[in-house]
Amino acid sequence: MSKDLVIGQASLSWMEEMLAARAAALGLSDALHELFMGSDDETVLCSLNAASFVLFLDHVSTLDGHADSQIAFEAFRQGDSKFRNMPWWDDSIWLPFEFTDVGTIEGDFPTFVGCCPALLRELEAIKSLSQLGLGNKPSGYDEMREDISAFYRSAHTPLDEADTIRWIWRALYDGAEIAMTSKSILWAGP
Repeated sequence: MSKDLVIGQASLSWMEEMLAARAAALGLSDALHELFMGSDDETVLCSLNAASFVLFLDHVSTLDGHADSQIAFEAFRQGDSKFRNMPWWDDSIWLPFEFTDVGTIEGDFPTFVGCCPALLRELEAIKSLSQLGLGNKPSGYDEMREDISAFYRSAHTPLDEADTIRWIWRALYDGAEIAMTSKSILWAGP
C-alpha cells in the first residue's frame, strides 16, 4: 500500500479542532487559522510505503547512535534525540513556521506535530552524517514530481535500500520546502 506526503489542508479538515488546541498551547492559533483559511490546493508526493519510512528511520536511528528505530523512538520520547522532527508516528504533521515544542496530539490515533524549518535543518544534518548520498534523486523521483498520476500508472523498477532511503529523504525535504513556500501543512498519513 502506498503512502503519500500531502501539502495542503483540505484533507485535514477533520483534524482542525485538535490542531487548533495544540496550536493554542504553542501560541500559534492565528497562524494555524490562516493555514486553514488558505487555498484548498494540495500537492502530493509519493513516499512509497510505510516500510520505506521504517527503513529511513532505521538509517536515521543509526546516525543518531541507536541500534534501530524502536530504540530511537524511545530515546525521542525521553528527549534524547537530535532528530525530533522525524516521522516517528504513522500520522505526522509539520507546520510551516518555527516553534520548538514539538509533540503529539492524542486522539483515536496519536498524531505528531512538528515544524518544517526544524525538519529541514534535521534533514540537512542527516545528509551530512550519512554515507548514502542523500539529496540525490533516485530513479523515478523526477517522473513522480512531474505527474504523480502517470507515475502511479506506470511500472516501476524496484528501488534498493539506499535508493529507498534517498527517496524518503528527498520527499520529506521537498515536502517541507513546498509547505513553507506555500504556507501550508505537510502531512504524512496512512
